Amino acid sequence: MTSGDNDNGIYPYHPNRIVCIGAAILFGTSALYHLYSMILKKTWFYSALVVGSMMMTIGYVARYFSAKEPSQMMPYVMQSLFIILPPSLYAATIYMIYGRIVLFVNAPNASLIRPTRVTKVFVIGDVFAFFMQAGGGGMMVQESLSHLGQKIMLLGLFVQLAFFGLFLVISLVFWKRMRSSPSQYTIPIYGKHAWDTLLKLLFYAAALIILRCIYRIIEFSQGYTGYLASHEVFLYLFDAFPMLVVQVMFHFVHAGDVFPRGTTMGKLARQRESAVSLQERV
Repeated sequence: MTSGDNDNGIYPYHPNRIVCIGAAILFGTSALYHLYSMILKKTWFYSALVVGSMMMTIGYVARYFSAKEPSQMMPYVMQSLFIILPPSLYAATIYMIYGRIVLFVNAPNASLIRPTRVTKVFVIGDVFAFFMQAGGGGMMVQESLSHLGQKIMLLGLFVQLAFFGLFLVISLVFWKRMRSSPSQYTIPIYGKHAWDTLLKLLFYAAALIILRCIYRIIEFSQGYTGYLASHEVFLYLFDAFPMLVVQVMFHFVHAGDVFPRGTTMGKLARQRESAVSLQERV
């Protein structure tokens, strides 16, 4: 990737600084509220979402400075990576919440994969996709490695899309099985939201991230001079906007308002084992 011959510098268009500031303010406000909610409700498994939202904020701040000096490589690389990578952290949060939901409703048999394994398998896959995208993005800014970096980035996006698609199937099957189970009426409500409301939130969030992932795959497939990459509006329409919606949705339906305060995977697993043991004695 090389600098252009006009005032756009590295960019194939003139980046809008005002929109960058607006995006940074919106993502930053959401990030601070997520941090506050996580500490208040002791939902430490939201850490990945908090970090991701802060990275997205930094990404648009870096994009603002990159737009001021569009020929400088470092701010360009920083804004690119910090905007591309956060959805992987959102995904990790979604996987961890799903595992807790399955244990919370005491229905591990309704999930195609055991809840403890869901978290491990999908988070590991997500981390793998994260590092592939990070590595590919770093290589793309080096002219001699740009084509290889683009392929690695695409592969990382495909891995992320594959894991998310599989997760969506597993979570939908779980929801369908629970809807037909009489045990759904015996699940306690500890806060202002029921478990199925939180599960539906995961569906919507996953769908938005999948949409964003498809956009990025098409964008990188077309290359630096492709139609999507050469029009800034698509970045905000298919990346910034859906990811902001994902962040905001988690404000309205928070796991801290569904699970008992201070709940961990270990506690939920022990509670399930105790319930099974009691049923066997009865």
